[in-house]
Amino acid sequence: MSTDCDVLIAGAGPAGAALACALAPLPLRVWLVDAAPPPAPGQPDRRALALGLGSQRILQGLGVWSALAPQAAPIARLEVTEKGWPGVTRMAAADVRAPALGWVVGDLVLQRALLARVAETAVMCRAAAVTALAPRAGALGVTLTGPDGDTAVSTRLLVAADGSDSTVCRLAGLPRRARQIQDSVLLAQLSTDRPHAGTAHERFAASGPMALLPGAGAGDYTLVWTLPHERADDLAALPTQHLTPIAQEAFGWRAGKFLGLSNPRSVRLAESWLVQATGERVLAIGNAANTLHPIAAQGFNLGLRDVAEVAGLLAAAVAGEADPGAASLLAAYQRARQADWRQLRQVTGWLPRLFENPAPPLAGARGLGLAALDLLAPVKRRLMTRAMGLGGAQNRLQRGSWP
Repeated sequence: MSTDCDVLIAGAGPAGAALACALAPLPLRVWLVDAAPPPAPGQPDRRALALGLGSQRILQGLGVWSALAPQAAPIARLEVTEKGWPGVTRMAAADVRAPALGWVVGDLVLQRALLARVAETAVMCRAAAVTALAPRAGALGVTLTGPDGDTAVSTRLLVAADGSDSTVCRLAGLPRRARQIQDSVLLAQLSTDRPHAGTAHERFAASGPMALLPGAGAGDYTLVWTLPHERADDLAALPTQHLTPIAQEAFGWRAGKFLGLSNPRSVRLAESWLVQATGERVLAIGNAANTLHPIAAQGFNLGLRDVAEVAGLLAAAVAGEADPGAASLLAAYQRARQADWRQLRQVTGWLPRLFENPAPPLAGARGLGLAALDLLAPVKRRLMTRAMGLGGAQNRLQRGSWP
């Protein structure tokens, strides 16, 4: 059956744009659609993304890392601590002979780089949203709604990359589960009087987990502070000269003196995931498949591994002249990704609760655990490898070589 395209990607955010880059070299007709306009040059980032070494290799394979590298701050070391207790776990890139544990980059910086790469390829981009689906023999009918009205197209595979409130997943009838979260994150830019030297901090405090991600300046960080909704909203509304000492008191002095905060904003958290991430000629990637608590900074890294898996499966399908939307390919994707999804959901689910009880016996045990982990080098290296996105089998794209 003749179709308009082989793969239609709904959503031109970082995950969808990355998949478009990955599929561009393959002999496939690829469309990338999104009703939202692309980020304008100079538009400020909404959040900072911590990219693991595994994600950096994928972006290198996609041909975008050279454009991103000058704007990415490397993470050379990570310190995990709990305020008021002496235990600390330190992780360093040198321990695993890596150039960095990861890099911090703005979300819109990343999206612009990916879309610029897409623009250099034969991928067709359209300003439209998917508004209806209709199964057909050997294809999927899709209604696209854009500035000029509705357009009916057909594709052999539809990829949902349209975020946690995915319209495509809803239209495809993919069941979603959600976990109620009573927290928000307070995001802000932070300057300190001490050079960070590439050190990131994960600090568990009585008020809520606090992460400091190193920025481009010697003493600059992005603050990610998990708090109850009302508390986060209240703090974000404070004048920054009042907010700075409050954040200092909550975090302590491990990163030096807080000189000032800027652009504080409160963002409500949500956690949701698909029970089944595939349907008839449909699969989901990124936040459309799994929206996680940000405590482990793994959400986008997980989504890039989705991209790598889809790209690898479609490359094999093309080589074997197989249908890119075949049920066997969709089943292989679900089977390959479900363990990674489940493990990350479990970690981001229990980690905040593990540190929320301030009772001295439990807090003391946590401190001992952090200290013990710092001494157990083989265990720590395995955890680091996993957190960097290097665990398990790696396909060509994950090794930085593509197609």
